[in-house]
Amino acid sequence: MSGIERYKCECWFLDVGQGSSNVILLGNGQAIVIDCGPKGSSQTLKLLKQHVDVIEAFIISHNDSDHDFNTSSILAAYPNAINKIFFLQDRSPKNIRVFAVLKNSKEDLYPTPVRLEANGGAPRILFSDSNIELSVIFPDIMHNLDAQTSKVSAGNKTSAVLKLSCGCKRIIYSSDATFEAWQFIASQIPNSKPLSCDVISVSHHGGAISQSDSKETQHQHQLYHEIINPHYAVVSVGTHNQYGHPSKACLCALRTAGVKVLCTQMTECCSPGLESIRALRRFRSNPSRSTLRQNLTQSGKSKHVACYGSVVVEVGSKQINVKNIEYFMSDFKAFSSESNFTPMCIEES
Repeated sequence: MSGIERYKCECWFLDVGQGSSNVILLGNGQAIVIDCGPKGSSQTLKLLKQHVDVIEAFIISHNDSDHDFNTSSILAAYPNAINKIFFLQDRSPKNIRVFAVLKNSKEDLYPTPVRLEANGGAPRILFSDSNIELSVIFPDIMHNLDAQTSKVSAGNKTSAVLKLSCGCKRIIYSSDATFEAWQFIASQIPNSKPLSCDVISVSHHGGAISQSDSKETQHQHQLYHEIINPHYAVVSVGTHNQYGHPSKACLCALRTAGVKVLCTQMTECCSPGLESIRALRRFRSNPSRSTLRQNLTQSGKSKHVACYGSVVVEVGSKQINVKNIEYFMSDFKAFSSESNFTPMCIEES
C-alpha cells in the first residue's frame, strides 16, 4: 500500500458491475471486507489474494445476491484466517447465503458469526485499532425485525449503514439503505446537523430510496442537502442494468449539493454511444470488471464500460486522497468531445 506513513488505510470501492463490494486494506496483510459482489464478479477475491493474509472482519450488509453472491468463494479462500463475521437476519435463514455456507462448513474453520446491528440509537464498534474504527449505525434489532414485516424488500429496508473513522476523516458505507433509515440516523444527530463525511457509497446504486415514487425527488434532495454532507459520492453501478440506475433524481440531488460523483461504470443515461466512450478510457485501477475491449450482451447492448472503474481512497487522520483522480478528469474531458455524452453528474447547460 503506497504512502503507508501518510495514510492509515486504503479503501477500495470495487468495480464489480451491478452490485457492491468494498475492501479496506489495513496494511500488514490485513483487511476488512464489506460485501463481496454479484454473480460473475471476481474482483474482490483478486484484490484480497494480492494483498491480504487475514480478514479482520467479513461483513455482509444485507443478503441480496448483488452484495453477497461470492460469500462462499471468500470463505473458502480464507479458512482459519477470518477473525470476525457479521451479517443480518433479513429473511428466512434458509435464504441467507452466509448462514448456509457456515452451516455446512467445518466448525473450526471460521469464528461464530455475530448479528450486524447497532446498539439502539448508538453506533456499535465492529473493528478498532489505534488509528481506525469501523462501526454500524443502522439498523438496531427493532429496525431489523420490523423490516421483516414490511411489504418493501426487507433486505433494503434493514440494509446496514457503516461508518469508518480515522482521525477527523469519515467514510460512510450505505449499501441499499432507504430514506426511512436515513431519517432515523438523522434523528440521532445532535442539533439536527447534517452528518458530514469525506466519501459515501451512494445508497442502492443511485436508485430509489423512497417507498413513494411521488416523493423520490424530494427524499433524494433531503438526504444530500439536509441529512448527510459528503465531499465525494461513489455510485457502484453496472453499464447494462435493468433498473435505470443511477437515477436522475439521485444524481441531480448530489450535483446541486456540490458533491463530486464517481460512478464505477458508465450507463446509457450518460451516452448512447458507449463503445466510443470505452475507446477513450486510458486508465483503470485494477482489479476492475470494466473492459477496454468491446463487451456486449446477447442483444448487442454494451456492458462493463468503465467510468471511474474501481475507486481507491487513501485515508489518513487528517486527509484523504482519491487515487488517479487527475487521470480520470483528463479522460472525462476526452469523453466530452463525444456529441452524445450528456452525464447527469455534471451541471446541465
